[in-house]
Amino acid sequence: MSGDVQPRKRKDKRRKRDDDESSHGVHITKMGNEDVHLHVQHEHGTGGHWCAKIIFFALMAVLLGLVGLIIMENRGLEDLDTPLSESRFSNYFDGWVDEHRVEHEGHDPHEPSGEALDDHDDHDDHDDHDDHDDHEEEEEPLSEELEEEEGDHADDEDEEPEADEDVQEKDEEDEEENNAGENITAEDGEDEEEEDIEERTVEATVEATTEATAEYEADEDEDEEEEADDNVVDSTEAPQSAADEQEDEDLEEPPSNVDEDEEDEEEQEVEESVEPPRSQSAAQSAPTDDNDEDDEQDNKDDDDEDDFESLDQQFENDDPEEVEPAKKLDSQEEQEQEQDQDDEEEPKEEGSSWLASQIKPKETPAAAPAAEKEDPFEQELRKANEEMIRENHAQALRSFNTLTQHYAHEPLAHLGKARVLEILAKAERSNQRVLEAIEAYKRYLAFGELVTSDQEFTAAGNKCIEHLRFMGFLQQAVNIHELLIERLPRDTKLRNQLSFTHLMANNLRQVEKVAAETLQLWPADAVAQLHFGLALMNLHSDYAQAQPYLQYAVESQAEGTQEAYFYLSLGESLQRLSRQSEALEVYGKGVAKGFFASLYQRSLYNEPRLRAKPFWQPRETGYERQLERLQLDWRSIRDEALALLGRGGSYFADEAERLRDKGVWQQYELYAQGRQVKDNCRRTPITCNLLQQFPASAGCRRGQVKFSVMQAQTHVWPHCGPTNCRLRAHLTLVAPEPEKTSLRVAEQERTWREGELFIFDDSFEHEVWHNGSHARLVLILDMWHPDLTAAQRGSLSPI
Repeated sequence: MSGDVQPRKRKDKRRKRDDDESSHGVHITKMGNEDVHLHVQHEHGTGGHWCAKIIFFALMAVLLGLVGLIIMENRGLEDLDTPLSESRFSNYFDGWVDEHRVEHEGHDPHEPSGEALDDHDDHDDHDDHDDHDDHEEEEEPLSEELEEEEGDHADDEDEEPEADEDVQEKDEEDEEENNAGENITAEDGEDEEEEDIEERTVEATVEATTEATAEYEADEDEDEEEEADDNVVDSTEAPQSAADEQEDEDLEEPPSNVDEDEEDEEEQEVEESVEPPRSQSAAQSAPTDDNDEDDEQDNKDDDDEDDFESLDQQFENDDPEEVEPAKKLDSQEEQEQEQDQDDEEEPKEEGSSWLASQIKPKETPAAAPAAEKEDPFEQELRKANEEMIRENHAQALRSFNTLTQHYAHEPLAHLGKARVLEILAKAERSNQRVLEAIEAYKRYLAFGELVTSDQEFTAAGNKCIEHLRFMGFLQQAVNIHELLIERLPRDTKLRNQLSFTHLMANNLRQVEKVAAETLQLWPADAVAQLHFGLALMNLHSDYAQAQPYLQYAVESQAEGTQEAYFYLSLGESLQRLSRQSEALEVYGKGVAKGFFASLYQRSLYNEPRLRAKPFWQPRETGYERQLERLQLDWRSIRDEALALLGRGGSYFADEAERLRDKGVWQQYELYAQGRQVKDNCRRTPITCNLLQQFPASAGCRRGQVKFSVMQAQTHVWPHCGPTNCRLRAHLTLVAPEPEKTSLRVAEQERTWREGELFIFDDSFEHEVWHNGSHARLVLILDMWHPDLTAAQRGSLSPI
């Protein structure tokens, strides 16, 4: 710019300011209804207030459309979830809405960018400003033309009260927005003062504006920066006052060539990217009604693209590295602004890519669920498992029932159902639930190779076997064992579990077979040796050969060998080899491990806190009256028993528990496990009628009532009864040689005398000798232990 142009511009601006101060003062303070034609002389064919109406309603339509788009985009979201700056339409309202967010004062201000207003308002001013800035150095009168054009806008603003006060207010806001946009564009280096914008109030803004006007007369360069900053505050926080309008007119002209060049370059880039080229002559032509309408339509069409470009500039300008000091010499400002321009052009592409990701924030979430959509079965299975975790087992069972109906081909549905049924069976103490759990496990195991996890498959099979054993379905348990062994043939534990199930079923031959096969593969396996020793002891009565296997297994302390029954078997094998001291030592170890109640009381199925002693008196049992009734009729009972023996003894069966050392010991059952043996009772009606009057004995599900005949020269090994839940009474019917017969219970001995009755606890170790020459005949009655409650008696399983 030449040396004489700048002083002239300053003089013209001072003269213009002095003239407008007086006119604006009248306009603000004294204008009334009688002064409505104050500025009529400035009207120059722009259409008057009709043109303003057209512009107003066009802008109102655009405004309503943008509001609708923003509402549709952000419906269902809260203000805290969706910041205003995220909307691609939010910048349209920069400077229109006064936002005072105190809670964000601690952060960097994120005010609407001046570039957004700049790009938007450059088109509203009919694209005249671009070309005027390019030729301002050569044609000084153009600045006057611009000032006159601003005055025309002020005239239009004055005419609005004649038609409509609402239209006047709207036009004033539009005019303020345009002026603010021009001033912000002219001052490219003002971003450094944005941190002070939010801290200023409307009153502080007016005071700062007044001071800035005064300082402008002394130092115009500093005044221009402060006025631009004030205009930013006015455009974003509050409507402009009359003084603000005056300052806007003063600051219409760019302060330097550098700013003009930068502005021209940026606007040229925007025009090349979003608009078709426009001729310079068209941009410089005088505005007419038709041109106003065309320009307004173009501005509406390009609103989105202008705002998107301004958003890029906003984020670039927000970079703290690009903020320059507020007060520099003109030469330093030109160099730094040129450097800033280069820095802004480089990341422009990056800003656009960031903006693209922000403009369409909902596209990525829309595609993500489709790619990560969870399988419906997995969703329902997870819900059912969550109910189990919450211990809402009834709801979990309903969920698993639904899964097994709709996804019967899914193994996990059946496995989950089996598990929840297990829990309900324990909680409800329901055998029906146990049966349902067994069925669910069977369905799961039927999938076979479709279940990929051997560990999970084996665990489910073992659970199923456990329930089958509990219910007494031992042969079904054997089938599950074989299924597991077929899948994992080299697993010794599975083979040992199979032999144990055979042992529970008293299928000793299968025990021997399976254990022998296991020992062929793994000779040192302790569990296999244990099972093989038990088979030799109980099947073949070969105690000498069985004892080493049993001893090795028990002393190995291996898993599966430390059970009360195994200690009991080892001790009995030693006793039958006449190694009593060694047997007592083994029993003592069992007591130390908690397997036995005492050294002599070694029953396996026990209830706690029951009185225990070898012999009892009738009055101690609570069944004294019933026992006396039986004792009074002992002869009638004897006659029925002798009648059975007189028929050749075919009704008596040999004792099946292999407790005899030598001799003959036979039995005739009348009641077993609380049920009457009807065929046998028909042959002994008197005895059975008497027993029906003694329900504690006839209904004892852990005992029996029977005739017992022992021939001479018989010895019964020391042994213990299976449970402490019963007491046993002997009513002597025939005992010709009492001095030659004896019963040892623990360390006490008794003998039998005809017509007498005694009671002992058969959970204690007892042993029998009959060294006479004639048979001994007694009626054996088992009865509930008197310390058991009625509920316990009803819940205990039969033995």
